[in-house]
Amino acid sequence: MAGIRDIVDGPAFVALPNALWDVAQHPVPGGPHWQQGVTWEEWCGGGGTLMDECLAVTGTGGAPAPQTSMTGGVTQTNRGATAFTVFAEFDCSAVGQDLERNQAEEALLRTEAWQVSRAFWTGQAGTTAGGAATTVWPHLAANAVLNDPQGIKLQTAASPMVTGGDDTAVVLGALESQLAACYGGVGVIHVPYAALPSFASRMLVKQGDDGLLRTTAGNVVVAGQGYTGSGPDGSAPAAGTSWIYATGALFAYRSDVFVRDFPGTLDRTKNTIRKIASRTYLVGFECCHLAALLNLGVPT
Repeated sequence: MAGIRDIVDGPAFVALPNALWDVAQHPVPGGPHWQQGVTWEEWCGGGGTLMDECLAVTGTGGAPAPQTSMTGGVTQTNRGATAFTVFAEFDCSAVGQDLERNQAEEALLRTEAWQVSRAFWTGQAGTTAGGAATTVWPHLAANAVLNDPQGIKLQTAASPMVTGGDDTAVVLGALESQLAACYGGVGVIHVPYAALPSFASRMLVKQGDDGLLRTTAGNVVVAGQGYTGSGPDGSAPAAGTSWIYATGALFAYRSDVFVRDFPGTLDRTKNTIRKIASRTYLVGFECCHLAALLNLGVPT
């Protein structure tokens, strides 16, 4: 827009670190079909420990009875996830269309991480053309299991933890202990921004060599911009509290940025046209789905 003041570039936008996409694994898609949803096999649970009853035992403690059968096998489950699309509207100059791609990516970048993490936490993804609510599967704040008509598990119910104390370290310790028993590998702790200082003040999280936040046990921390802190039933947390979640490893797909016009939106007074930039995501996780209520605060 012409004026007496010089037209300059504003400050560069820098995305916040430790977002959902940053932490997730990025499998190479075999094509665009993942946007219709995906199905995969997961292997959860643990094994067992056997004692050979023929072993000689010395000392006064005696020996436990030998284990006569193998229990505690690994469970194979078919899991599924659905895709969702985030978007941003922006005004684009009707001339100089070669700049359209950069403008679209810049417009979407400013809200993309917030939208993705909000959808993955709450499961809310707007409405259909007919006004029906749409849901992202799977999502964190859920207290019911959902299987599709083929019996593929789309949603698990978060298991609330009983910590026996409200100190941040106690809550995180209980959550990671259960995560280790459930998964055994590097999992993910999902923390709203409001709860992150409670962990940092106790030095319970640190930046790893890969630049990601990690707990002292080695689990990755997602500090989601759009994470709401709501509980498994979807209700908002009470003042001074926040829910946090733990899952197995994350994986995610995302498409390229797609740009399209809004028909009939040419503004001849400004010589601009309204456009929309969008990108499709899919996020899934393995095995564990745990939740814990945290009292916010720092050490006194």
